Amino acid sequence: MFVIALIYGFVDKFNHIGAWELGILALIMLIGFMVDYFSGIVGAKYGGAAQKSMLFGILGMIIGIMIFPPFGGLVGVFIGILLSEIINHGNGERAFKAAKGGLIGSIVGTIVSLILSVIFLFTFLGFAIK
Repeated sequence: MFVIALIYGFVDKFNHIGAWELGILALIMLIGFMVDYFSGIVGAKYGGAAQKSMLFGILGMIIGIMIFPPFGGLVGVFIGILLSEIINHGNGERAFKAAKGGLIGSIVGTIVSLILSVIFLFTFLGFAIK
């Protein structure tokens, strides 16, 4: 969405969207990226996952997105953390709790990202219409 706003700025010769407005849109985009990348990790941490398991969750998310977009990321986080915790600790209950935390964190992150996308859209439209 930011690239579209930038293209709009060039086409419009930055009459409606200037550096200040692009900075605000870039900030919203940056917050969205951070939420996307860290929400599952934070959820897994609160679920009791080991640091190594969080890395497996990220790997699982990447593989999941490639195999089953767009929902594979959520499944991948869960499976990655679950398998890592079972392999490293052998405790199924602990593994499920950690994986569930990662999944909940990812779902919350997705919802927050959706809200940020709507905020971005309306902010962009507000700048473009002025």
